[in-house]
Amino acid sequence: MNYKFTLGAMLSAGLAFGCGIGSAGPSVVRIDNISVTPPRFTLLTAQAAELEITVTTSRGENGGVEQLVWSTTGGVVSSNGIIGNVRRITYQAPVTPGTYFLIVTTVTGAPADTASFTVTNTVVPVSGIAVSPNNVTFAVGDTSRLRATLTDSTGAVLVGRPITWTSSDNGIVTVVATGQIRGMASGSATITATQETHSAGAAVTVNP
Repeated sequence: MNYKFTLGAMLSAGLAFGCGIGSAGPSVVRIDNISVTPPRFTLLTAQAAELEITVTTSRGENGGVEQLVWSTTGGVVSSNGIIGNVRRITYQAPVTPGTYFLIVTTVTGAPADTASFTVTNTVVPVSGIAVSPNNVTFAVGDTSRLRATLTDSTGAVLVGRPITWTSSDNGIVTVVATGQIRGMASGSATITATQETHSAGAAVTVNP
């Protein structure tokens, strides 16, 4: 039996074979940075605090939080799940005063980030308060959430203190005890969070 191959057929076969060899494999996404916020707390014994963990990948994107592992030198850590590429966890302080650390890393041990917890039996005075975001623009009928962060004299975050929320004009923006706001009519108003003698505000603009 005779076989005849044209030059074009041979080139076509070679190109087809070569395409299979040169095809790219799956890309590997590497975690370049881990960030734990807030990074410092002052807590009473057995008090709980919520933290957020974000990562930056080799592609410059947020993601990969499902690959994280963590440990602590004291206290208990529980996961609250992943929402929008952010890992939310709860740390519960031990019953013994002291300084403890949360270490968050990957299975390879790098990169890593930490949070520190000063645990005490004494109620620490509030030194400052901040509201985030401090500027909100939305439409009539929309809702949003403001958060008040309390800190002590060292800048460490305090939790479990009562916050009073007020609006400079309830006809434009209303606010409830959780910091949830709703646009009622077009205009501008200031939402203020108060804790004892400390207060901070957010400017809210409501568009029609």
